[in-house]
Amino acid sequence: MKEKKLIVDYMINKNIDLETIIKDYTPYIEKIINNMDLNNLSNEDKEEIASDVFFIVWKNQTKLITDKLLSSYIAGITRNLVREKLRKINIYIDISEYDNVLYSFDKVDVLNDNIEKINRIEEMLNKMKNIDKEIFKDFYYYSKSIKYIANKLKISEFNVKTRLYRIRKKIKKG
Repeated sequence: MKEKKLIVDYMINKNIDLETIIKDYTPYIEKIINNMDLNNLSNEDKEEIASDVFFIVWKNQTKLITDKLLSSYIAGITRNLVREKLRKINIYIDISEYDNVLYSFDKVDVLNDNIEKINRIEEMLNKMKNIDKEIFKDFYYYSKSIKYIANKLKISEFNVKTRLYRIRKKIKKG
């Protein structure tokens, strides 16, 4: 996948050409999975994640913005599915391990957007209470469950959910 392709490039008669997408993006998805996996997932898990990515793209084809890069959607979906799978098998990874993954992508413009977003989030977090920072980082960076965070901080799960909601709201505003 050397060239950047927009979603519209994969459209045929108002439907997405899934066969071509699978052919073009399977190596890309495998690379993302292998970089995030750290040898914790079986080959079956990796294949399941890859097929789920394509299913999600197909299922949501009417919601995709056609003048955007397909690779950014696929990368986001893949990362979320890997995190979800690792969370289910109770493996937690530090977000700092993703630094080298980010720089391996050929998408400089997508990378710059992500770096700017991460920097804005970090700035917002630095203005928040320590407990809110800890909850946010545990949940989003370290993939900890709400129950785990509540037990760790000795607060209710509802309190954790409420704080996460308010933190997200502050970050979106900021």
